[in-house]
Amino acid sequence: MEARTPRSASRSTTCSVPGLVLGFSKLCKITKVCAAPDFADTKTEFGDYCGGYDQSLVLTRLFEEIRSLKSAYIKLQKAHIPYNPPKIAFADEIITAELDSVTALQSLCSWNGSVGSLINDRWSLVQELEAETRKKDSDILLLRRELDGLKSENSRLNKQIKSKPSVNKRGKDSSIVLKQLTTPSAILELFKVASTSVHEFAELIFSLMPSSDHCTNSAEEQSSYERYSLEAYLSRTMLAHGGAEDDDEHDAARFDRIMRCCDPLDALMEHSNSSFARFCRSKYLAAVSSEMESAMFRNLDVRAFVSRGGHPRTWFYRAFATMARSAWAMQVAVAARRRCSGHGSVRVFYARRGSTYTAEYMESVVGAASAAAIGVAFTVTPGMKVGETMVACRVLLSRDQQDAITDQSDLKFR
Repeated sequence: MEARTPRSASRSTTCSVPGLVLGFSKLCKITKVCAAPDFADTKTEFGDYCGGYDQSLVLTRLFEEIRSLKSAYIKLQKAHIPYNPPKIAFADEIITAELDSVTALQSLCSWNGSVGSLINDRWSLVQELEAETRKKDSDILLLRRELDGLKSENSRLNKQIKSKPSVNKRGKDSSIVLKQLTTPSAILELFKVASTSVHEFAELIFSLMPSSDHCTNSAEEQSSYERYSLEAYLSRTMLAHGGAEDDDEHDAARFDRIMRCCDPLDALMEHSNSSFARFCRSKYLAAVSSEMESAMFRNLDVRAFVSRGGHPRTWFYRAFATMARSAWAMQVAVAARRRCSGHGSVRVFYARRGSTYTAEYMESVVGAASAAAIGVAFTVTPGMKVGETMVACRVLLSRDQQDAITDQSDLKFR
């Protein structure tokens, strides 16, 4: 570019070299960070012209002046090495002239807005974005430190858990869990829950069985007799001792996990090789006969599935598993009690047929015993005695004198 004629340096200037270079640096940074403004949008905001001049021409001219100013500033620096006062004065006049030109261009855009104000607005936006970025970087750093701390604590806890010997866990199972199971109150409570579950399952089966028509007036009595007979059969099958196997001392450890499952079928799936799973399979085949299942469902699909070692996810088998889990829990507690205190510590008893009703040992299933009741027809639910604590057996009383057999003992213990 041709050298410009120096202008008088006595004129006061509104710009300085450092200030203008800083403004130019701002403009360069904004062009990197922000999108360049569209001239169409600029015309809408400031009008088609800035002070009567086309804005695009003003910007083009401004950049040309900036390039000339940079060239003059370089000449000024070269004049210092070696130091040449005439060249320094000449370069200073050129810089002053260029600054005046830039100031004049700036005044052209001062009608409705200016390039400087646009630059300042965009630069303020850049500063806000940079501050927000720094804040987010700081938050990320704090979160990363917190995550590292949590990972370190988690690793420490895992090592602490793994370092504990398995003897402590098994000792806890054998000392705490077994002690809780083998108390008389705990065993009798489990026995009551199991008896109630058997009663509810018997009512379910009886409701599913096809009803038979009776032409006599004793139809209701016959129905009641059949219902209690079914319950007595299920009680002897489910509550009889010996159904729950004692694999090893790990049964006590599994007990709590199996009992905590809301759905007994989930416990069967999770512990498919436990004594509870084997108890369910064997007791189902014994309690629900093929004739009974065929009468209820017109097929033997559930029985066939259980015979193959599975546990079908049906509503009926879920009801059976609920009853079986309570009976299994009672038998696990009884077995633990007998291992600790001997075989005679827990006794299950039945009332023989025809034995005289005794309120101390018996409870009538149809309400209080009346004078018309001669003796016991059969035991619906056995009783249990643990130490000095006892739960009476539930019996169905007979009103037929021929059913009374007075030469038999009242109770049968085992």
